[in-house]
Amino acid sequence: MVQLSGFQSDALREIGSIGMGNATTALSKLLNSQVQLNLSNAQMIDIASMSSMMPSSMTLAGIMMDLRGDLNGTMMLLFDFNSAVTLSTMLVSGNSLEADPGMYESALNEIGNILAGSYLKNIYEFMGVKVVQSTPEIVVGDAQKVFAEIGDRLSEASDDILNLETMFQVQGLCNPQGNCTLYGDMFLFLDKDSLGSLLSFIARLLNS
Repeated sequence: MVQLSGFQSDALREIGSIGMGNATTALSKLLNSQVQLNLSNAQMIDIASMSSMMPSSMTLAGIMMDLRGDLNGTMMLLFDFNSAVTLSTMLVSGNSLEADPGMYESALNEIGNILAGSYLKNIYEFMGVKVVQSTPEIVVGDAQKVFAEIGDRLSEASDDILNLETMFQVQGLCNPQGNCTLYGDMFLFLDKDSLGSLLSFIARLLNS
């Protein structure tokens, strides 16, 4: 597996934070709630091992988009299922079609579209790389099911993938259990060639 230096990891984490900068602003406006970044991480991973980091009893909702262009991979916006229901209910409430179950899935897909679009716009403005995202798809299930879907979408060996993860929280949206802080993760999984492109960009910045 490719090993990242401390400097490379720090720089890639910063790229992840830059990507999520406008994305959290967009989500805050959409939900009329405060959204803040918690933590960014960058590491080479084995996709198959990701599911072991989360309780098998937890049901998750992953909003997935494939990426093609100067960077290739998959983006995933991940919530626990109850948080996903709370978010979609907030967006659909008052809509004339709120009785239609498909509206709730459409609302989550729209959140994924908005965050991914804002994220990629920031990356383009910062790095000049052009990336096109696919139509979002939702996968609901335990961590093993969700990350198995990610593994199926990536063409590279599953232990040679760059993961840029940015954790965030949405404050002021209360679920039926009385929890008013919802947590989410934005994952950007990139293949080896995309990692090379990012590291070349970092090297150019350092040299300049």
